[in-house]
Amino acid sequence: MVDLLRQLKEDDKPRFGLMTSQHMVEHLAMSVRFSNGRSPQPLYVSTERAQVSKRFILGDGEYPIGFKAPMLGDSPPPLIKAGLKEAIQYLENELAYFDSYFEANPSTVVMNPVLGELTYSEWIILHNKHFAYHFKQFNILSS
Repeated sequence: MVDLLRQLKEDDKPRFGLMTSQHMVEHLAMSVRFSNGRSPQPLYVSTERAQVSKRFILGDGEYPIGFKAPMLGDSPPPLIKAGLKEAIQYLENELAYFDSYFEANPSTVVMNPVLGELTYSEWIILHNKHFAYHFKQFNILSS
């Protein structure tokens, strides 16, 4: 999956949204950090809203275009890596840690700030949909 990101260029424009290609990669890396235990998150919404969102996001459909987590600001955060290449490496490292974290802790559940506690298999579904959404945003995958 990360190999597809190597097609990106620093100046690639999104089909929708405000992120640059580097913002998108760093955003994906941070979401993986939430799931691999390195950046624990509180539940940002009510338990009831989390349950509804979880059923919707983990269901058969795709992320709707324009979907935005409620805790994200109106503009992308400052970049944290020197460039796109470094951001992709950062994402690769977080994905590797995700796998090793759940290999060592297979029954662990980790809090997602919008969906509540997720198991490894639920995180896999979420990450696949989240990555596909942003890959379509930057024309890495077709709609």
